[in-house]
Amino acid sequence: MLNNRLKILLVLFSIFYWVLTAFYFITLRYAGLGEYAPPNLRYEEVVVYGLVVGFSIGLLFGLFPLSNMLRFKKRRSFLAVVLIGTLCYVLFFMIVIFCTSLYGNTFQFAIEYVFSANGLIVLFHLSISSLLYHFILQINRKFGPGILLKYTFGRYFTPKVEERVFMFLDLKSSTTLAEALEHVSYSRMVQDCYAELTAPLIHYKAQVYQYVGDEVVVSWKISQYFSASSCYEFFYAFRKRIEAKKEYFFHTYGVYPQFKAGVHCGKVTVAEVGEIKTEIAYHGDVINTASRIQSLCNSFQKELLVSESFLVHIPNKDRERVNFVVDTALKGKETTTKIFTITNT
Repeated sequence: MLNNRLKILLVLFSIFYWVLTAFYFITLRYAGLGEYAPPNLRYEEVVVYGLVVGFSIGLLFGLFPLSNMLRFKKRRSFLAVVLIGTLCYVLFFMIVIFCTSLYGNTFQFAIEYVFSANGLIVLFHLSISSLLYHFILQINRKFGPGILLKYTFGRYFTPKVEERVFMFLDLKSSTTLAEALEHVSYSRMVQDCYAELTAPLIHYKAQVYQYVGDEVVVSWKISQYFSASSCYEFFYAFRKRIEAKKEYFFHTYGVYPQFKAGVHCGKVTVAEVGEIKTEIAYHGDVINTASRIQSLCNSFQKELLVSESFLVHIPNKDRERVNFVVDTALKGKETTTKIFTITNT
C-alpha cells in the first residue's frame, strides 16, 4: 500500500512540475520573444494548452520514471546519472518535436525545424527543465523516498514522537574481513554489498537512517500502512541477493560477506538537527536496544534476532516461524528482554 502511495505521489509531483514548466515556457513566449512569439491566442486557449501539454508529459514521466528504465552495469556518480538522464529526456523531446513537425509536412522540413532557431529555443528550455526535474528526483533518491519533501516543508523542524521499527544490519566478522583485505578493497566490498540493498529497500518500503562504517540502520514507521513482515522479509531478500553474487565476491575479493541483524520497535523522538550537514535524527532507547540485540547474534549463532515488542506486530500466519532464543538483561536495562528469531520460509 505504501509503495503505491509513493508511486502516486511521484506521478502527482511529475504532473505538477511539468504543468508549471509548460506555463513558464508559454508565459515566456507569450510575453513576446520577438519573431518566436506564438500566434495570438485567447487567454483561455493558452491555459488549456499549458494544462494539456504539461499534464501529458508529467503523466508519462510519472508512470514510466527514467530511473526504472536506466540500468547501469556499474555504479556511476551523481553528476553522471543526472547528465545521462537529462540527455535521455532531451532526446525524447527532440523526437517529439520532430514527429509533430513531420505531421502534414515533409521529412526535410521536420529536420530543419528541429535545428532551427525556434526549435533550438524550445529544446533549450526543455533541457533546463529536464535537468532540474531529474536533479530533484535524484536528490530525493539520495535522501530516501519522501525525505526531501519532509526537509522542504520542515516536518521535523520541531521534534515529533513517532513509533518506529529499527533494524541494525551489520557485516559478520567485519574485523577479520578488514584485516584480510586492503583498506580500498574492503571499502569496495562494502559498497558492493550495500548496492544490493536498493531493490529490497524499495520493495519493502524501508528507509535508511544511517550508514555507520560497515553497519546500516534501517527503519520503518509504524502506521496503518505498516506490515511487520516487511522487516524480516527485507533481511532475507537482502541475504538472497548477496548469496546470488557469492561467486562474484569470491572471485573479486576472495571472501564471502554475510550479515546479521537485530530488530526492535517503540516510540522515538524525531527532529531535524544541525545547520551544516542537516539530518533527521531519531532519539530514544529503542535505537540502543536494537543495536544491543544485534550484538547478540554471534553469541547465539543467529542471523536475525528480534525483540518481544516487535513480535506483537507480526501477522498470525508467520507465528510458526518464530523461535524463542533467550530472556536476557541487555546492557543499561534493569529488566530482562525476551529475544526471538524469525526463520526464513
